[in-house]
Amino acid sequence: MERATDKVTFETVDGSRQDHDVVVYSLSTCAFCRRAIDYLKGADVTFRYAHLDRIDVETKRSVKRELAERFDNIVVFPILVVDDQRAFSGFTESVWARALDL
Repeated sequence: MERATDKVTFETVDGSRQDHDVVVYSLSTCAFCRRAIDYLKGADVTFRYAHLDRIDVETKRSVKRELAERFDNIVVFPILVVDDQRAFSGFTESVWARALDL
């Protein structure tokens, strides 16, 4: 079964750290999202990201619903998904560092 997240086109940022499959769901207008993306770039992490406010509304709703069903406490952007198993809502540098073994 195709997931809503499979319909999203991601931008890829290459880095030397490739320990995890890292995906970020963000909003282009969100200052915390920009800080999170800059943090990952600065840590030289390979990751994919998508600005959900730049996709069609129905896909955005489906993605948010899917993430909420798969992971608990996913309410705030940015959303970090690690290895398609764990998700973290909002950007707190120390939490993201632990999640990515940085």
